[in-house]
Amino acid sequence: MINEKNIFLNLDATNKQEILEFISKKAVELGISDNQEGVLTDLNKREGEYPTGLQDGFAIPHAKSQYVKTPTILFLKLNNPIEWGTMDDSSVKYIFSLLVPKENEDNIHLQMISKLAVCLLEDDFKEFIQSCNNAKELKDYIIKNMEVE
Repeated sequence: MINEKNIFLNLDATNKQEILEFISKKAVELGISDNQEGVLTDLNKREGEYPTGLQDGFAIPHAKSQYVKTPTILFLKLNNPIEWGTMDDSSVKYIFSLLVPKENEDNIHLQMISKLAVCLLEDDFKEFIQSCNNAKELKDYIIKNMEVE
């Protein structure tokens, strides 16, 4: 579900659309999808329903898409915060993107979002994510705290 290849640190981006395009491009490069435009359309559709920005600089753009082959988490850390649309009107610098196949048993996307939301309520979790700049340590920490592989 997450590995070091799915963690992108020190990214430069100027807006939300750039990030969603980056996520959909990486989904194809990593073999998560074979349709970049389809994933991008589904991410944008979800953002259009309600922005996925949370608070404290975090956002969780996600899509349940026919173009996604396997449930996956991507993590992005930006060099500079961008406007997103968050609950506390803060800019976003830390992004967890959840991509799941449309036909997925057990509503895994809801379980993933729920686990992540609970983690993001914990100050220790947020502080580690914000301060760590090592992909392997981030992957291990996320797996341990979210109980995903």
